[in-house]
Amino acid sequence: MIPLEDSTVTITQKQLDGIEELLAIRITDESGNTERIAVQTPDLSASQAPAQETPFSTVDVTAEHPLYERIVVENVQVFPNTVTRQDLQMIPLNEMPEAWNQTEIFDVPPQNL
Repeated sequence: MIPLEDSTVTITQKQLDGIEELLAIRITDESGNTERIAVQTPDLSASQAPAQETPFSTVDVTAEHPLYERIVVENVQVFPNTVTRQDLQMIPLNEMPEAWNQTEIFDVPPQNL
């Protein structure tokens, strides 16, 4: 597990009308990290009472690098006043040359809050 520099990370969010909005595009640094982005979340009070609304926002995270398999993580949960970190393990294409155009998709199920 080596940090991967120069990967493109895209963060998107589905709107109520189903259209996907681009929130940010970042490039990983030598530590495999990107700059933080702010995601609009429900008010903190939404998590303090029985759920009338979901107390978190969801985003999709896509990571791409020319020498690695593409990864998409759908429905990443982002809570108010909380830093959400998504660690991804990318598979080198030289280990699976037949997967040069394959995308690994992970779907995060909603929490039972």
